[in-house]
Amino acid sequence: MADTQTILAVLLTISAGLLIWYILGLRQKRRMSDSEDSVDYSGMARNPEKLMEPDQEALEELDRLLSQEFDSEE
Repeated sequence: MADTQTILAVLLTISAGLLIWYILGLRQKRRMSDSEDSVDYSGMARNPEKLMEPDQEALEELDRLLSQEFDSEE
């Protein structure tokens, strides 16, 4: 009986160790892939000059939002 419990304890300890090792490996891979993605992303607009020139759709949306705001105040 004691031999069976000892064998099971050793097997459970080994399996727990392997699971922890596997999870830490996955975590490390995820961190490496996240750091590679963040290097490419600078947060800057690709074409900031274009943002200064509103198109017709943006002006219509602004007009709609302003009219909703003034209608809700009355």
